[in-house]
Amino acid sequence: MGLDAHVRCACIRDGRAKSHPFPDRLSLDETAEPVLMGNLSEEDWLVHDRWFADSCEHGGYLLSERLGNISMASHLREFLRPLDGHPGPRFPILLEKVLYDGTHSGDWIPSEQTVDLLKEVDIVLHSREILGDAEKEFFLSMKRLCKASIETGNPIVF
Repeated sequence: MGLDAHVRCACIRDGRAKSHPFPDRLSLDETAEPVLMGNLSEEDWLVHDRWFADSCEHGGYLLSERLGNISMASHLREFLRPLDGHPGPRFPILLEKVLYDGTHSGDWIPSEQTVDLLKEVDIVLHSREILGDAEKEFFLSMKRLCKASIETGNPIVF
């Protein structure tokens, strides 16, 4: 099991995607995922899925990152805890919404919170001398995800 994350592009929302086969049924949910409304057949969903995969130059995703596995998430939680601030936490989003579990799926961080998440990530990256290669790669991936979320206004989805 692993921890993966993505940020969808804004092509569909901004009208830059190819025309949808059922435009009157198309909607974007809170994670910017294109979904169909109404009573639909399995074939309708297959047509929609094929459209989505070829909807724009990004295939619907601006960025997709493999963040690690359950062991890496556990290691990073243990790594961050001693660095956490007093009297208040310095890494609340990282610890409570990203690294709380190494396999969570379907969770998302709203774009309004990614600026704060980016600040947490930058604090860690400013201490590069205490980071191993795998830790650096995790935090650099998180930084790319945060920047993509800020750029698109779309959430980071796990």
